[in-house]
Amino acid sequence: MKTLLEIFKNNPELQENPSVKELVSEYEVVCDALIDLQQVSEMSKEKYLKILLREIRESTSMELKRDLEAERFGESESVNFKNAVENLQDYIAKYCHDHKIYL
Repeated sequence: MKTLLEIFKNNPELQENPSVKELVSEYEVVCDALIDLQQVSEMSKEKYLKILLREIRESTSMELKRDLEAERFGESESVNFKNAVENLQDYIAKYCHDHKIYL
């Protein structure tokens, strides 16, 4: 987004035209609205990223606990970590796609 100085650097006298002044005023309103929208969008992405991280943390804790219990109780089937990581990657990719988060 260009600043007004950048826009009028070659013709600063145009800024004195009443129609241009009106246009500049509208441009500033639109720029302010765009900045507000970008901030809201970033806050919502931050919220979704926090949710994603919380879910990943809970999921990894659960898998580690399950593996520890399998080892402790002598169960033959421990956690397949390769499969768990592949599932986690798929989940992250789908989650980011659904919430328009581009990593």
